[in-house]
Order: sequence, then structure tokens, then C-alpha cells
Amino acid sequence: MTLLLALGSAAAAPTPRPDSVAAPRPAALADTVRPTAATAAGAPADSLPAKPRHARRTDYTVAPGVTWHYEKPRPFQWLYHIPRDVAELPGYAFKKKNVPMLVGIVGSSVVLYAFDQLITDGVQRGGRGLGITAEDKQRNLFRLPFHIGSINLPIEYNAPDNFNTSLYFLGDGWTHLTIASSFLAYGIFGHDNRALQTSSQLGEAILTTGLATQLLKHLTGRQSPNVSTKPRGEWNLLPNYNDYQNAVPQHDAFPTGHLATAMATVTVIADNYPEYRFIRPVGYGLMTVLGAAMLNNGVHWSSDYPLGIALGYGFAKIAVAHGRTRLSPATGLALPKPWYRRAQPAPFVYGPFTGASLTWRW
Repeated sequence: MTLLLALGSAAAAPTPRPDSVAAPRPAALADTVRPTAATAAGAPADSLPAKPRHARRTDYTVAPGVTWHYEKPRPFQWLYHIPRDVAELPGYAFKKKNVPMLVGIVGSSVVLYAFDQLITDGVQRGGRGLGITAEDKQRNLFRLPFHIGSINLPIEYNAPDNFNTSLYFLGDGWTHLTIASSFLAYGIFGHDNRALQTSSQLGEAILTTGLATQLLKHLTGRQSPNVSTKPRGEWNLLPNYNDYQNAVPQHDAFPTGHLATAMATVTVIADNYPEYRFIRPVGYGLMTVLGAAMLNNGVHWSSDYPLGIALGYGFAKIAVAHGRTRLSPATGLALPKPWYRRAQPAPFVYGPFTGASLTWRW
């Protein structure tokens, strides 16, 4: 059954006459190449040889009965999906199945907050005992001046110059950019849609997570341990923008952005490559090291971690859910989508009238 909704200069959408045109939706797998009987048997003698091209891989069986289909992502798809992901997070977070997780986030944050100062002092004493200082030491490798009006936004890269800074760099933006770029390069040169989608989902999840954590930092204004004026730090709710920018460590402890983006990165990769079971243990191990390093150098309190980690996990799950489709093991076809995701937009022409149409088929 087909339901057609047309919008345009016509008041209604009557049954199209033979002279009407509705542009068809492009084939979902138009970029997939599969050998045909003609190509296998060889072309006729009077035909011209077709230019060979590599087959693009789209379907991946990751476990018995579990096959995922990946479309090639559109350019900058990750960027304009950010508003959608932000809007979907509350619905995802407050699902009934996620209630225990929410209770765990709140409970662990409260318990850790009660012991924040003791935990921070203990980790820093242990670090000094191991000869790991809290000094943030970096060396500049390149710097490109860049201005937007009176705002100075240089493009630069600083490399860590001691052990503690190297651990802290596990959560640096350059680390995640390198990982996402690696998947992008492999997807392009290997004609691999899963790698391309993973790169796109990484950009989507990391940027959305970064925006959410920055918003919360600007709302809560919690002091970092290395500049705190009282045990567990002051909370300066809704700090003035200029005050925040002039003294960032005085306001940006809660929640953690480094662990949030690290969790988003690990979750996206692990969900798209579940057959590689080492991804989560290695990723969580590196996140533990990063968390300890940030306590050691006084950037974060331990109670900054649960909410940040949860945000990264949630946004990664949303990005992955929209970036692939599970195929039915019986038919090899995509499993049905919810009705609200079945709309097919197309131009609509009826005599002298033009407009746009939305078609639902079920």
C-alpha cells in the first residue's frame, strides 16, 4: 500500500495523470557492484570492454545470523546529523532498559563526590612515589596563525614532552582525529563502506559529545583540583562568559570531555567491528590510564567521570544505530524500518503545478 503526501502550489494531490512525473528514489545499493552472468561468461565480440572498477563492499557478517548493511555516507553527513543526535539523546537515555544505568551514573557520581579530595590526594601521592610529576610539558611542532575578526584561533599541534603529558594525550583531539582519518583513508582506498561509516560515526559522536560536555561545563563552572580554593572545588553556576574564557581551569572540570570523547571513540569502533573482541578491553584499559593521569595532574575530580563517560556512550550508540541496517538472515533483505523512517521524498509535477511529495509504502 502506498500513501502519497504532496506539498506545493496545488491544493491537493489527485491521482497523477500520464503526463505527471514523480522522480524515483535512487537505488539504495547503486554504488554496489556485483558480477553478472554476462560479465562472467565474457562480453560479445562486437561489444566494447567495460572499464574495470573495484566492487564496493557493503554487507558484513559479524556473527552467525548477524549481517549488517552499510551505505556509503554522504560528504559531511556527520556534521548535519548532530542536531538529530542531540534531540534523540533524552529519548535514548530514559528508556526503561536504561533506568539501571541512570541510577548507576547518579549513584556513582554522589559516592565519588563524597571522596573526591581523598581520591585525588591519594592518586597524586602515588604518582609522585612513582616519579610521575603533574607538570604539563609540551613542545610545539607547528603553528599556523588564524583569525576570525578579532578572535585569534591559531591552528597548532603540541606534542607531549614528558610521561604524564603523554598519558594525558590519550584523550587529546588529535588522537581521535587521527583514528577517524585512518578509517576514512582505509574506506576510500579499500572501497569499504563499513570503514567509511565508522569514520563518519566517529566524527558525529565526538563532535556531539564535545558540544554536550562544553555546554555542561559552562553551566556548572566547577573548579579543577589544581586551582581549587576549597576541598572538592567551588561550583560557580552559570559563570560569565568572559570570566570563563579568562580562567578556564576555574570553571571547566565537570564533566570530563577527554573521557567522554574516548568512550565515544571506543564504542563506535567496537560496535562496528564486534568480531574484534580486543577493542573494548584495550580501549577501556587506555581510558583507565587516561583517567588516572588526569587525577594525577589535577585536571579532573573522579566524580567528573561518570556523566562524561555516559554522554560519550549514549551519543556513540545513536550514531551507530543510524549508520547501519541489519539484514534479515532468512531473506538477506533489510529488516523493516519504523513507519516514520520510511518516507521517500521526491519532486512532484502535475500539469502546470510543481511541488514536493512524501511517499510511504508498507
